[in-house]
Amino acid sequence: MNDWYKTLIWLMWVALPATALDYWRAWDQLPLRMAVHFDANWQPNGYTSREGSLMLALGIITFMLVVFTVAGHVVRAQKPGSAWPILIVFYVSLSILWFANNWIVVRNLNAQPAHSELVGPNSPASRNSDGRTISQLHS
Repeated sequence: MNDWYKTLIWLMWVALPATALDYWRAWDQLPLRMAVHFDANWQPNGYTSREGSLMLALGIITFMLVVFTVAGHVVRAQKPGSAWPILIVFYVSLSILWFANNWIVVRNLNAQPAHSELVGPNSPASRNSDGRTISQLHS
């Protein structure tokens, strides 16, 4: 039973290449400026570069994997009866994290151009994110 537990602890690390694969498969189609944070209405309100999004996703997954790996071994040594339930919690947490990262990739692949309320007759901007000029917006 101990071998299964150790194997499952290390199998969690599949989340890292799975996340990288999501980005790699879509890399050429991803916008250079990606939405990575969303408000309560699921509208983007935080952006970063495509590379920044990848590094953020891989960084968070790596951090969680290190914490979960160490914690999994410590819990197994200190409280063996809690080892399997905590491993389930780790897998559920990583699944949610992977799903969120995958959702960000998919959302950015299917993103509609952002429209700024700041673009208007008094705005210093000459065009909006669609590339339409201010005169086209108000005609």
